[in-house]
Amino acid sequence: MRYFIVIGLTALGIVFLRQKSQESSGDHTSLPPKPEATLTPRPASEHNWAKSAIDRAQAVKQQVKRERASNDVAY
Repeated sequence: MRYFIVIGLTALGIVFLRQKSQESSGDHTSLPPKPEATLTPRPASEHNWAKSAIDRAQAVKQQVKRERASNDVAY
């Protein structure tokens, strides 16, 4: 029984090493370039409640600021 485990682990090790050597010798230039991250803000997801709350608070601040400006109230 021990011999089967030893032989099995050895076989798995050999398979693993062969895959790693094929992976490292593969042509990496054929991979497409990764798209660059954009810095434009995205709308908040309905499932992202924390960002939604921050965005909503910012919208309310802007609304209050516009209303106070139109009512000529300075704070």
